[in-house]
Amino acid sequence: MSLSRQLSYSLDFQSLCLRDETGTKVRKGVILLVYISYIMFGALVFGALERDFEVQQRHLAVKAKADFLKNRSNMTKEDVRRFVQMMTSLILSGIPPTGNRTTVFFWTFTNSFITCIITLSTIGYGTIFPKTSGGQMFCIVFATIGIPLTIMLFKYIFILVYLPFEKFGIYLQHKGLNEKNVYLWKNLFFAATGLFFFLVLPPFLFMSLENWSYIEGIYYSFNSISAIGFGDYTVVSNPTKDNQDITYSILLLIWNLYGLAWIALLFNLIASFFQKMGSRLNKDTSETEVEEEKESSSSG
Repeated sequence: MSLSRQLSYSLDFQSLCLRDETGTKVRKGVILLVYISYIMFGALVFGALERDFEVQQRHLAVKAKADFLKNRSNMTKEDVRRFVQMMTSLILSGIPPTGNRTTVFFWTFTNSFITCIITLSTIGYGTIFPKTSGGQMFCIVFATIGIPLTIMLFKYIFILVYLPFEKFGIYLQHKGLNEKNVYLWKNLFFAATGLFFFLVLPPFLFMSLENWSYIEGIYYSFNSISAIGFGDYTVVSNPTKDNQDITYSILLLIWNLYGLAWIALLFNLIASFFQKMGSRLNKDTSETEVEEEKESSSSG
């Protein structure tokens, strides 16, 4: 189960913003500092464990392509098959088939830092991942500790995301609306605002910067903020981009994190609606059964 779903089912949505008295500014600051320090530590360790292997694989890819071009006129079908098999293996391990770069790219500190955030948020695009045994074992330990830290941090992000709408509800109460209508309009405004900023608007940016269609943009947006993370469309951890703008990547990561918080709250709203509908249906069914029993008793 992804982080957004774990969080959405564990929240008391009604009183989310009313229980912030325990979260002092000092406590929030300490948690944020610990979280950032932990991600930096993870980025350093991942880089140390994976960097040499990446360089080795890149050298292997460049050499295989050079040998193929040099001897292509004399190659047999078996030689071509082995070449295709080797390139397929390299691609599956994350090394792009194009370009002749032999220096480290995936596991620079910046990309490692971004990969750590993607891992702990459980988005998991699957485009950059540890390939050595040491890196894979460290990933298990890193995520086991880091995901609970992420859940702690996200509870404060939830407050930041939902607090304006809670204030909007208080404003509506002062205008004389009853509790039922306040709840309805507050959450409709919450859903509509989130849809605009996290699903409707971003695809226009991706159409311009990534050359995607609008449908591809909205598909990527939903998969990212819902933590489905297929990895078929990526921006912040795209191995085929040699000149990824770090500012662009960081802004998208912030958008992803806030979007993850928004959609977790939205999932909670939808789950609450279904739960109420289920309870109402059970109540109606029970009342119908009681009436039928009374009718059968009186007729008997």
